[in-house]
Amino acid sequence: MDTALERQIASASRSVEEARRLAYHDPVRVGALVEQISVLADLRQKEGDFRKAESLYREGLFRAQELRKQDPDLLTGIYSLLAHLYDRWGRMDKAAEFYEKALSISADNGLEDSDKVATIKNNLAMIFKQLRHFEKAEGYYCEALETFQRIDGEQSSRVASVYNNLGVLYYSSMDVDRAQAMHERALAIRQNLNEGQMDPADLSQTFINLGAVYKASGDFQKAEACVDRAKRIRAAMNGYHPNPRRSASLLIDKSL
Repeated sequence: MDTALERQIASASRSVEEARRLAYHDPVRVGALVEQISVLADLRQKEGDFRKAESLYREGLFRAQELRKQDPDLLTGIYSLLAHLYDRWGRMDKAAEFYEKALSISADNGLEDSDKVATIKNNLAMIFKQLRHFEKAEGYYCEALETFQRIDGEQSSRVASVYNNLGVLYYSSMDVDRAQAMHERALAIRQNLNEGQMDPADLSQTFINLGAVYKASGDFQKAEACVDRAKRIRAAMNGYHPNPRRSASLLIDKSL
């Protein structure tokens, strides 16, 4: 194991033990305990020990339920973190189950119009796409898109990401025309974002995705132009790509 990661895990483990001790004597500190547990669980994920991460998140979930009425956001967050864990673990049915639980808690507490809930809906849609439940995926993407448009306006990176994800969904369901329309919208937004908002990796991937759609529709000239543009962007990034899930030959959707 990476020695730096080992040190981080050791430090986080000590913090969790101290937080457990304090929460035992003072229930007000339960929220702080849940946060410390989440930090350690995330490190265990990075280590690749999903079972230990699951056990920690389950402990956090149990403690967060004590604050269900006072802090529903905390409970929603733990359900979402567990869902993300199951996604990384390849347990898609469990990921969908826990994202839906997070949405249920948010709805029960009048939080369903927040950007956090829109993010959960986007990520749940990605799970349903992988499970090939395309209609459910489309519904959640559209709900997320509506919320981000209301909060951010049309010209935002989050709106562009959902358009991108809808494009990937439509491509997966062989609806090339709608896939093209979504990727072109994503591209139009990403090309107009200012430097602080625009991630070159996202822009590059948009060209890759759009190129794949053009190729599927038989427009090989546009497809080649998109791939060439993506290559130039990546060359300017010195080959660095922050998301290892992306590939120059695949359409990739994006969690938020």
